[in-house]
Amino acid sequence: MKVFLFQAILALGRVLSLSAGRRFASVFGWLFWLLSKKNKKITLTNIRKCFPEKSESHQKQLAKACINATLMNFMELGRIWDKNKSVDDLVDNIYGVEEFQSALKQGKGLLLAAPHFGNWEVVNLVLARFEKFAFLYKAPDDEKIEQLLIESRGKSEAVQIEASPKGVKKILLHLKDQGFIAILPDQRPKSGQGIFVPFYNIPTYTMTLFPKLAVKTQVPVFFVYALRKAKGFDVYFEKSSDEIYSDVERSATYMNAHIQKIVDKAPEQYQWTYKRFSIQPENEPPFYQ
Repeated sequence: MKVFLFQAILALGRVLSLSAGRRFASVFGWLFWLLSKKNKKITLTNIRKCFPEKSESHQKQLAKACINATLMNFMELGRIWDKNKSVDDLVDNIYGVEEFQSALKQGKGLLLAAPHFGNWEVVNLVLARFEKFAFLYKAPDDEKIEQLLIESRGKSEAVQIEASPKGVKKILLHLKDQGFIAILPDQRPKSGQGIFVPFYNIPTYTMTLFPKLAVKTQVPVFFVYALRKAKGFDVYFEKSSDEIYSDVERSATYMNAHIQKIVDKAPEQYQWTYKRFSIQPENEPPFYQ
């Protein structure tokens, strides 16, 4: 059933224009807000605790906009993964790409932090224009969905590395071979694979994989994201400061702080529907009551 629904969404997305797909998502978002109590609760909880300075009405408005943006991500996939469409039809501007290209030419390998912001599948297509691109992915529970994702993302011809112990070895080999890899740095890690560092002033269980890779390899590090605009996307490459090469805790703290700066550009485009704070420090009450 999940595979059929996913395929139907992709088919609809291929037929509709980007703007029409977004309008459809907004209409469906209104219905989703009314019916999906679980996602509504998670989104509101995240926003209320990360933006306590905002009024209750503003928080609610932001939560609704976030759910709409999440549904837009899905509706845009049909066009993003359509092999007959070019990424040029989706991207209006690319900022910071010259500095990124210069870093690639150093031949040291390169790490990219691509947070759950805007539509990260657009980022994959832009990065695939360059040789030796790979990205790390977390396999979904449903193997059929995983296979569909792998096939759909195959348009980019990027190397797809599953997040696993074997995957870490593949990452190191890929970097050693002067390749570059994109990782979702705000993916909630499993217990024992992260540390608590601030994100929106909340102790947040954060992956150590990305900071450890940066500290160990000392390769150039960039943040990359695709910001949704009125008619398409603007893609940004932002070079990391040297703080990313500090000890792991300082590196992870800096990483979260930079992600927060990105999110603040358009908070509704961040994946607040995700249980980012489900793992809490010892003796702290559950985040999602």
